[in-house]
Amino acid sequence: MGLLINIIIFAAIFGFAGYQIYRAVKRSKQGKCAACDYDCEAKKLLNKSKKRAI
Repeated sequence: MGLLINIIIFAAIFGFAGYQIYRAVKRSKQGKCAACDYDCEAKKLLNKSKKRAI
């Protein structure tokens, strides 16, 4: 019984890790960085430079 629980936990952890890698690769193919969901300083500077160019 303990072995079955360990296998389920192992599969859940590696399944979630695989899903996160898949999302990162999919997003990078679109030209986006991994942190595009966050409002970091680099993103703010990029948005300011785009607004100035227009």
